Amino acid sequence: TLHVIKLKIALAQRLLHSDLARVEEELREMYTLVGATISQTKELADGRQTLNLTAELQNATNLLEAVDIAVQVDCRPNTETPASGLLAQVLRETTTNILRHSRATQVSIALSGHHITVHNDGVIDDRMPELRGLATLRRRIADEGGSLTVELVDGRFVTAATFAALADERMPAAIAEQP
Repeated sequence: TLHVIKLKIALAQRLLHSDLARVEEELREMYTLVGATISQTKELADGRQTLNLTAELQNATNLLEAVDIAVQVDCRPNTETPASGLLAQVLRETTTNILRHSRATQVSIALSGHHITVHNDGVIDDRMPELRGLATLRRRIADEGGSLTVELVDGRFVTAATFAALADERMPAAIAEQP
């Protein structure tokens, strides 16, 4: 969330002399994000926080669109399952990576209660970056019976997490067929 706030500050600075209404909107959103971050930090410290997948999907969409990245979402109903918390963390980390480490113009998110795949263009380098947050999540997901893959495919970065015990639910065909 702090990375998002930092990006919103940069956006507000760029718009300061051209779109004061948008700057005001960004400041209101940052104020709300800071309040939420304080609450989340307290929950994390107390060991009470579980991310909400639906909220993370909305947040990711809003953040990406705020920086002019087109977002396509294919979401199956009832995405809240036991795996949802980890899938929400994958979405949050992937969104942060897109915002920080790419020049993305398009992002596709396919989501069910047991699987998530995120594709983005705008890959800056043609070699796989060092994974930190996603590497940690890969271990946590494996501990829960799932898998996390991260690959470069035809100039697109693809992050996918699936819970093996629930893998019979396939991702939507429209996203699965993307390059």
